[in-house]
Order: sequence, then C-alpha cells, then structure tokens
Amino acid sequence: MLDPAEKPKSLTRSQIEYFRFAAWKMNRVERRDFQPEMRLKYCQGRARLAQTVFSWGRENIELGFAEKRTGIICVGLQLALSTAKRCQEKQPLLLWHYPWDKLHNVILNKTQYFKLP
Repeated sequence: MLDPAEKPKSLTRSQIEYFRFAAWKMNRVERRDFQPEMRLKYCQGRARLAQTVFSWGRENIELGFAEKRTGIICVGLQLALSTAKRCQEKQPLLLWHYPWDKLHNVILNKTQYFKLP
C-alpha cells in the first residue's frame, strides 16, 4: 500500500484509468515519452510510485526518462530479428474477409482491459 506521503497529486480513479488507457493506445516511443511526463507531473518524479499508481513497468518509465534526458531514442531490434510470421502472412485472407474496422472492434471487445470513463 502507498504511504500517505506517497499519494499522487489529486488524481481520481477515472483519471488514472484514462492515463492508463491513453498509454496503452500509444506506440512504444510515444508511450516512453508520455510516461515520464506523468511521473514528473503526478508522482513527484518517482518511478516506483508511478509504477504503483498507473501499473506501468518501472523499467519502461526509467528508459523513457533517460531518453528524454539524453535526447537519444532507444530502438529495439525485436521486429527486425524476429522469425515469427505476421498475422497477414499467416492468414492473408483474414483482412480481405473482414474490414480492418470490424476486425479491430472484435479484437478490442475480446481483449480490452481499460474502458474510458
């Protein structure tokens, strides 16, 4: 549990859920730019507090903070070196049969964790 001294600055539950949802919708670089901002603004600059409040990975928050400080963006090679086939390569007719907006809605309805307030 959080110490009384470690409470985030006046955030309601719906605001916390909204920030979590916003970070979830961003790509990796945008997320690593966004999370340190929330850490500085609402969590007194503490990564552990941001991890507890927003349920984000502390390492990701720290990496984003280091990227902001140095101006160097870290790029992973996971996609370039991965041998796994993409969904479109495994099932090329999937997107032909289902328009992207319908497929996207099906995926979100089955997997969505955060809901907007």
